[in-house]
Order: sequence, then C-alpha cells, then structure tokens
Amino acid sequence: MKIGAKLCSPETTVNDAMVLALANSTIIEHLTLSSDGDKYKDYDVSNLLVYASANGISLQEASSQLVDSPHANTVRNRLDENVLSEIDALEDSLNEMLSDNLIENLTKKKQKIAIDLTFLPYHGEAEKDESEVRRSKAKSGTTHFHCYASLYVIKKNKRCTLAVTYVRAQDSLTDVLDRLFLRLQKLSIKLRCLYLDKQFYTVLVIGHLLKMDIPFEMPMVHRGRSGGSRRLLSGRKSYKTKYTMNSRTEGEVTFEAWVVVKYSKGKYERSGIEYFAYAVHCPACELHQVYEDYRLRFGIESSFRLMNMSRARTSSRKAALRLLFVGIALLLVNLWTLIKWKYLSYPRRGGRDVQDDLFPLQRMLFFLAEAIKKIYGAATSVSL
Repeated sequence: MKIGAKLCSPETTVNDAMVLALANSTIIEHLTLSSDGDKYKDYDVSNLLVYASANGISLQEASSQLVDSPHANTVRNRLDENVLSEIDALEDSLNEMLSDNLIENLTKKKQKIAIDLTFLPYHGEAEKDESEVRRSKAKSGTTHFHCYASLYVIKKNKRCTLAVTYVRAQDSLTDVLDRLFLRLQKLSIKLRCLYLDKQFYTVLVIGHLLKMDIPFEMPMVHRGRSGGSRRLLSGRKSYKTKYTMNSRTEGEVTFEAWVVVKYSKGKYERSGIEYFAYAVHCPACELHQVYEDYRLRFGIESSFRLMNMSRARTSSRKAALRLLFVGIALLLVNLWTLIKWKYLSYPRRGGRDVQDDLFPLQRMLFFLAEAIKKIYGAATSVSL
C-alpha cells in the first residue's frame, strides 16, 4: 500500500486483517523470506516475525503459541539463508522498507530531523568479532550493548523513522552521521534543522557539522562542579554568546551557545530559576523559542520506547537477527503513525485532526496478533 494512495474518508474502518496486510506487504516487498518449493511461503515467515514483534516475545515462544504456523527453527533457517548473511545488505533493505511508507509531501519542504542512539543491553560474547558490541555506561547489569542510530522526521502527527544504521564499536559519531546523511540525500529530503541529544556533544561532531554548514540544536553538557560551560549558567535573562569547547584528544571548537532562563513558578513542585544551554548553528527558531523547539525532540525518545514495545526478543548472538528485529519494530511504529494519519483523521485547516486516542499502539499490536491467530489458530493447551 503506497503512501500516494487517495486518502480514505473518516468513516473508514481499520480492522485486524487490514493492518496485517499492510505490514506483510511492506515486509515481503523488501525481504526475501522463503525459497521456491518451501512448504511455508513468505507471508508465513512474515506472520511469525510480526507475531513475535507484536507480543514482544521470541520466535520460539511465538511458534509455540500458534497451532499451524511454521516452527521457529524453520523461520530462523529461512532468515539465515535469505536475509542474515550480509548485515550491510540487510541494513539497506530495512531502510528501503522504512522509507517505502513515508508520509507524502516530506520532499516538498525542508524538514526537522532528529538523530538518536539507542543501546540495547547485551549479555554475552560477540558472534563474529568484538566490533559488533559497543561499550557504554552500565545499564541492566552490563556495559556491553548492540547500538543503533536512527534518523527521524519531526512533523506534527507525521513522526516516522527514515533510516536506521548499525553502530559498531569502532564507528565514530561522525561516521554514523555521514551514513545517515547519505540516506537522507537518497530520499531527496532537505534538512531544515538537525536535533541531536547530548551524546553527540563532542568537539569532533560539532566541528564536523559546522564544516558541513548543517543547522543544528543540541543541549550542552556541563561537566564538573564549576568552570567550563557552567560559567554560562548565570543571570536572569536568556542570552547568546560564543563558547569554545576544548578536548585533550579532539582539539577545540568554537560555536554559538544559547542560554535560556526559565522560571519554574511552582510547576512540577519546583521553584526558582532553571538554565538550559544549547549549542546551535543557524537554528530554526529564535532564542525565546529554542527551549520549546528542542522539546519536540522528546517525542523522538518516546519513539524508542514505542519501538521496544513492538520488538521481538532473542538470546541469539547474531547481530543481523537483532538488527532485523529492530527494523521490523520501527516499521510497525511507522505503520501505526501512517494508519492514524490516513484513516483515522479529519481534514481541517492547518493540518489533519488525528484521533490518537482511538488507536494507541497497543491496540494495533493487538490487532496484528489476533489476525495471525485467526490464520494459524491459538494453542490453548499443553501436555506431556
């Protein structure tokens, strides 16, 4: 189902079969899941992948909950043969799959783009080499993670993932940015402003963006109890200034710092002055707007929480399989956004009125699971 299709009327009914058909058609178009002569076809393999994602369970558990579905080992063998052999090729296929469901008109105007890193805890050894696992601050009892960077478009009621890339241990943050920028160019989407989180607040990244003359906003990181950028957090009015950040290993870079002063006034049981400092270059707003403008990016962080709700689980060491599960989860979140915008919204001046409460992500995942149960039957008993 292409995005350019004519919008349906507000009376359109969204049901489980429709949602599953949209998910399967997108996955099958971009991933080869079976071979000629196989008992189970592409849609069977796709159904089990979607069922595991919708329930946040493993392929093994998914196949045990369904009566006539392919066995988890069968699906894993098909994936090994057709999808998982080359992780770079898989990444390309996943990005084509994600962009296939872009909401229309994204190429007509410059867009606000966010890039983020997500670290999924990993307990175990790398499958092939140590570069598959990236080190970071301890979380969930480990300092080892499979890391992914995603690029999103920020547009009211039209937030979706444009690209995802697997981040290896040796990848620099500038390498990651360049890969995602290249993908953005292939999609012919022009960038209005780039929103980055504090993980990208480094001399190399800021210098790289300044050299490329890319408009950006990112929060400044204040290290230590005094000195450095903490000296900027003073006064009773918001202001702009030049700031030079130094690094022993990366040198120095000078950029524009915007410091926003906010008065809590008892909000969230806080009082007094709060300071918010941002590193900016040709931002998409004025000084008095930058705090609210950057807050748009927080919706991107919630997208990762949504992705984790719709991600299949695995204990496999295969980095490619884990990337596949992340890609399918991001796709399901994209489709959820698409369905709400196309079928569960009313046209109005200033943008469509999307009925978000009518179709939360949990409901779409429930629809997917129920549609697949109707096909294969649900296992409702066990025996020795």
